[in-house]
Amino acid sequence: MLKHTPAVLGTVVLLLAGLTAAGCGHAKTQPLLDSAATYAKAESFMTARKYAKAISWLQKVNTAQNRELRAQVHLRLADAYFEQRSVLDLAEAKGRYQSFLNAFPLSDQASYAQYRFAQCLQRSTNKPERDQTPTFQAMGEFRKVHDLYPNSAWVDEARAEMAALEDHLSRDSLLKARFYYKRKSYAATDVRLREILRENPDWEGRDEVLYLLGMSLRIRGRVDEGDDVLRKLQADFPESDYGRKARKVLGRSGPTSEQPAVSASG
Repeated sequence: MLKHTPAVLGTVVLLLAGLTAAGCGHAKTQPLLDSAATYAKAESFMTARKYAKAISWLQKVNTAQNRELRAQVHLRLADAYFEQRSVLDLAEAKGRYQSFLNAFPLSDQASYAQYRFAQCLQRSTNKPERDQTPTFQAMGEFRKVHDLYPNSAWVDEARAEMAALEDHLSRDSLLKARFYYKRKSYAATDVRLREILRENPDWEGRDEVLYLLGMSLRIRGRVDEGDDVLRKLQADFPESDYGRKARKVLGRSGPTSEQPAVSASG
C-alpha cells in the first residue's frame, strides 16, 4: 500500500486548495441569468424542438415574484411535455394543463390550455370497434372551448377536432353495424346505423349506412320503410355503388329474403 508522507500530504492539500479557489473564482465570473433571460433560453430550445432541454431551463426560471411569468412557465412546461409525445409525457402534460386551468382560470391563455387538454385526451382514443369512452371524453373537452371561451381563437380548431372525432365514432358504429348485420341481428344493426344518421348526418360514408339500413328493414319485413330509405339513398348518391345497388333492389318487388354482401372496407 502506498504511504503518504507529510510532505506529500501537504502538497495535496495545497493543490486542492488551489483548485477550490480557482473554481470559486470561475463561478464568480459567470453571472447568473435573470428570469427573463432564463425564460428566453428555454424558449430557444422550444423553438429548436429540444424539449428536454427546454424543460430543464423552464424549471430554472425564478417566478416567485411574477405571477404572469409563473403562469407562462407553467403553460410552456405543459407544452414541452406534450410535444415529447410518449405516454408518460402525455400524462404529465394533461395534468399540467389541468392544473393551469385550476390555478389561472381567468388567464387569456385559458382557452389554449383547455384546447390542449382536450388534445391530450384525443391522443388517448382507441381504434374503432374498441371502447370509445376516451373519444366521448375528448369531444366533451373540445366542446368546453366553445362553451367557456366562445370568442377564443381556438374555437374553430376545437370544432374541427370535434368533427374528426365524430367521424371516428361513425366508423366505429358502422363497423359494429356490419358485425350485427352479418349475424342477422337486425335490430342491433338498426340502432347503430340510426345513431350515425342522427349524430353525423353529413358523414362521407352515409351511402353505405342508408343501404344497410334499407336492406335490414326489408329483411325484417318492413318493406315500405326500407324502400323509403333506399329511395333517399338513390336520390342523394345516384352515382355511388350503393346508389346503383338501391336502384336494382327498388326495381324488384317484394321483401328481401337474402342478405346482400357487406363491404369489408373501413
